[in-house]
Amino acid sequence: MRVVSTFLAAALAVAALAVSSDAIAQRNRGQSTTAVVINYQRVAGESVLGRDMAAKLAALRQQFATEAQALAPEQQSLQQERERLTQASRNMTQQQVQNSSTLAPQFQQFQQRMQQFEARTNALRGDLECSQLIALRDFDRQVQPIVRSVMESRGAGIVVDSSNVTISSPDFEITTTVIQQLDQNQNTRVANVARHGVAECQAQQAAAAPAQ
Repeated sequence: MRVVSTFLAAALAVAALAVSSDAIAQRNRGQSTTAVVINYQRVAGESVLGRDMAAKLAALRQQFATEAQALAPEQQSLQQERERLTQASRNMTQQQVQNSSTLAPQFQQFQQRMQQFEARTNALRGDLECSQLIALRDFDRQVQPIVRSVMESRGAGIVVDSSNVTISSPDFEITTTVIQQLDQNQNTRVANVARHGVAECQAQQAAAAPAQ
């Protein structure tokens, strides 16, 4: 849960920055810039939406862990093959190994197997990271309109994460209100968590990258 919370803090900070950017524009137009304070960790940990996302992410991580565990026999086989080849070529130079009609093909086959194994493990890791990122992004999309609505109802122009606040009046705290409104809305009670391939995130990053 701590890992998820770390991701949430980073992801939800985007919402605060987005709202703050709008607040700067409002200030330039002479509108209110009163700040309200929110504890995004509480929103993630206490809301029905946040708890649903955490449960689904935990199940997803377990799925990836099971798939990674299924690779253990291949990993062990590769380790044994590495030790065997090391022993077989112990008194040989690299050039002698390359010239060996017996060992050279074995080393090549080992390298191919190792590359395939690493590709599979990296793909699993990348898919998990991408799946978590997209889930957190969707969570933010669901939370941000509620935060903005509460902010505007308080006549404020800025939302500040409580982690960045030293002292504030309870009157400016909107965390409980945001959680209540999230829980009362059927559209913000179910998290969107699914498996996504790392290529999807890479494509999104490429599309979002500024043109050189």
